[in-house]
Amino acid sequence: MDITPLPHFPAYLHYHKSLPMSNDRTNGVVGFLAGLAAGAALGVLFAPRSGKDTREAIAGAGRKARDRFGDTMDEAHQAWSEMKGKAQDTATMTREDVEDFLRFLFEEGRDLADRLRKDVSATAEEAAAKAQQTADHIRHGH
Repeated sequence: MDITPLPHFPAYLHYHKSLPMSNDRTNGVVGFLAGLAAGAALGVLFAPRSGKDTREAIAGAGRKARDRFGDTMDEAHQAWSEMKGKAQDTATMTREDVEDFLRFLFEEGRDLADRLRKDVSATAEEAAAKAQQTADHIRHGH
């Protein structure tokens, strides 16, 4: 069995064009995640808090997002392992296992991405509305 350490993930996706994720999709995912982060940051920044509270809220939101992503990846790996009948640690995955796992993530993640995109759009619209309310409030001196 060929056991290779996992390469740096973004470089790996860029190098292996045979994976089902094209650069357009990868760019779309990156743009989506950037939009998600920007929407969350705007929501936190426009909330009426002190600077220290705002910084703590941003740091907390970042930690929560990182933890949720890690949990999601763990759950996805567990589901893939069960589907394949393999009880395998991510550190011992072969190159073929990594490619198969990434294909699994891509296929299973399509509808999740659509749901998240809708949620982010709604969140961004709410953040924009709150920002507009705050601007109107300041403008009218209330």
